[in-house]
Amino acid sequence: MYYYNIHDILKVKSEVILYELEYFRSSESENPDLIVKVSKFDGGLQLKRKMTKVESHGTRNVRYSEHFGSLGAQFGITFGTDITIMVNKLIAKSKHVLYVNLVEPILRFMFISRGYVLLHSACVDKFDRTILISAPPDTGKTTTVLKCAKMNYSFLSDDMTIIKLPNEALCFPKPMTISAHTFNTLTSVSEIHDSRKGMKLRSLVHSKSGRSFMHKLANLNVPIFTINTIGQMIVKPPKYNIDALLDSVVVKNSGVINALYFLARNGNEITKVNSTEALKMAVENSDDAFLFPPYNDLLKCINIGGKTAFQLLDREKELLKSLLSTIESFIIRSDSRSWSTMISQYTEGRIS
Repeated sequence: MYYYNIHDILKVKSEVILYELEYFRSSESENPDLIVKVSKFDGGLQLKRKMTKVESHGTRNVRYSEHFGSLGAQFGITFGTDITIMVNKLIAKSKHVLYVNLVEPILRFMFISRGYVLLHSACVDKFDRTILISAPPDTGKTTTVLKCAKMNYSFLSDDMTIIKLPNEALCFPKPMTISAHTFNTLTSVSEIHDSRKGMKLRSLVHSKSGRSFMHKLANLNVPIFTINTIGQMIVKPPKYNIDALLDSVVVKNSGVINALYFLARNGNEITKVNSTEALKMAVENSDDAFLFPPYNDLLKCINIGGKTAFQLLDREKELLKSLLSTIESFIIRSDSRSWSTMISQYTEGRIS
């Protein structure tokens, strides 16, 4: 059994190791908020993907299955005083899929229900000035974060940051997914150099184009969750902890947020944006990170503390709006992907 305590906000108990939460590994604790179990499911062949929900004594039970029934990907979720995710052995063998497609989406809504935001953003800090970096997936956040770390920035997160109002960032240091571009820019990573050919293949399969293909496939009547689970068992995502990528890096537990930067191309400038526009972009970038099936089906079934997913998403916007009213937001454009240099020069120039 594995136990995780995320900043004393949420406690997770899992029969499957969750590598993305290893930073928060803890000793056994009572009353976990989220439980992950491996269960056996029944069911034969069916014509399409199916998500069902049943209400019973204040508890909602959700069940998901695909074309191959018990031979494919199946899971169930129980929403009650705590939340239990039950997966079959197939999903349990693909731990990245289990976390990204089931655990993390549920964590997002659990955080909202407690007044926090799990924001799709990177987060770094220098001179006690904590900055958030937001961008659509595969735009350049990871490369930017690694370059900032090389310039002595402390690291809080690469993919998701926990926001605590009014303006505090809590670290969420998951293993980094190294894209093909990031792979080509890294020149001092011995662990990656030792398996360069395999790394290139894994980076390409899990690149933006690879995920785009899977999103298109998901629009068809195919067992997409089963395909994704088996595919990632065969070609594992190129994930590495930041301390395996850089010789020395400081992981900071929390920081007071000073600014939010949105990465963009088509130019070479930093421009300030108002809080309304910043809210729109931050929400869009966060939503982009949670679009893979069965997320859209889950949205119709989630119920946490008597709130639906859509009510919780409205609450998330209100929390973000409050945050953005206290910090500055910028769009940083660079045709050459020199965002890290521009961020450093701009931030340190303002300090001096």
